[in-house]
Amino acid sequence: MAESPEHEVARLEAEVARLNKVVRVLMDRAESTASAPATDYDLFQTTVMLQNQVRLRTEEARAALRRGDDASGGRGDSASRDMHALRRTAALQIQLLELVVQQRDLGELIDRVADIVDVAIVLFDAHGHVLHQSRSARRPGLDRRLWRIYARLRGSRSAPDAVEDGDDWVYFRDITVMDRVERVIAAVAAQPRRTGFTDASLSFLQQLAILDALHRGSELAHDRREGERLLHDVLTGEGAAAELDGRLQGHGFDDRSVWRVVVVEPVAGAAQPRPHSSHEGRRNHERPVKGLTTVLQHALDAVLGPRRLVFLSLAMPSLAAALVALPTDRQDGAPGTLLAELREAAARAAGGRGLVVGCSAPVAGAAGGQRALRQALVACLAARRETTTGGVFDELGGQFRLLDGLDAAHLSEIVRHTFGPLLDYDLRHRTRLFETLRTLVDHDLAVQDTADALHVHRNTLQRRLTHAERLLDIDLNDLDDVVDVRLGLDALELLDALPS
Repeated sequence: MAESPEHEVARLEAEVARLNKVVRVLMDRAESTASAPATDYDLFQTTVMLQNQVRLRTEEARAALRRGDDASGGRGDSASRDMHALRRTAALQIQLLELVVQQRDLGELIDRVADIVDVAIVLFDAHGHVLHQSRSARRPGLDRRLWRIYARLRGSRSAPDAVEDGDDWVYFRDITVMDRVERVIAAVAAQPRRTGFTDASLSFLQQLAILDALHRGSELAHDRREGERLLHDVLTGEGAAAELDGRLQGHGFDDRSVWRVVVVEPVAGAAQPRPHSSHEGRRNHERPVKGLTTVLQHALDAVLGPRRLVFLSLAMPSLAAALVALPTDRQDGAPGTLLAELREAAARAAGGRGLVVGCSAPVAGAAGGQRALRQALVACLAARRETTTGGVFDELGGQFRLLDGLDAAHLSEIVRHTFGPLLDYDLRHRTRLFETLRTLVDHDLAVQDTADALHVHRNTLQRRLTHAERLLDIDLNDLDDVVDVRLGLDALELLDALPS
């Protein structure tokens, strides 16, 4: 007995869904293989197993389609069109899976889709470099046009995957691996309307491209390590500015890019209280739990990647940092909005540990990398001081701007000039006068609150403070002297946070 048209359509839809599920299973297996060390034999064994699964699945799908062909005679036009579209989708997916089994190059899969769907397809890397073009896409200027359209979508949390551009529909599919966009499929179709067949075909190609990227995990891991090394060099000023600018352009930051440095820094709960004993003010304190900053880096990637932003990220010993090219014409790409989202994601990833987020002013060129990092750290200082979740340097007041542009040598000089005699005295006599003064400032000069925090009597605290005033030749009732002490403490905090 022949199936009803509705049952036939439902069966074909289920078959397409199963084919997609096959690819998702392959992706999960490949991702687990890519994220764990494996021998060559392990990889060979996994590949053979996946090929057998795909071959079995495609044979089952082909048999199901033959059954549909035998049972489809005499149907109405509408039902026939639906089933024809579903058969085209399933048939294309089967062809692509067979190519995967044969370990064909991703470019061959792209060419097959472009021919069958009648679209022009370009495969880009994450920085806009062309990796492959279908034959129909080899037209002058098409790749630049597609990448310009893609770049306009950056910064949005909900960028569309298809847009109208003149008489064309332009489609985009991100190849995302481990929260990062590693490749981009761009396709253009000269059609009066968007079609479901094109959408489904490109989405299936996207999944296969992700599978291909996972199999090439060692190449992606190398690219990421190169990006991390580049960001480290930019933030620490290692290398000539011209050479760093050239490397940045290779990672998608063109000569018109204006970028910011974003820092996520653990605070209370992530590290132990820090003693102060060195003459230069550099403190030998316990760093955050090993691995926390890597978790924070992954949280940054998870927010920045889906926004299609050009960025590099890095886990440093005491913080996670990112270099981000932010759009200037999108409200949802504004620094304040983005910082709030970054902090929320980082807090979730870090299991509720105390965090602050800071962002530098706009910078153009690698020569400003060190200064941008310091600005982001100053913004973190302001966020801690004001008990806010994030700070943007160019929105801060004058108190924090005084630290702008100061390198480690100048910061050390401020600390030495402000606290030198006190730190020397503590070192020689094993006293804690500097800690006493710092705790007083942290508690807004409230004597009783400071005494409670230090677990000492109020009179003991007053004697220590009098001794500190005499050593530093200051008066804690004088506003100018208090401002100097506060600036010195900020310089010390910033100096300690800078990469050594």
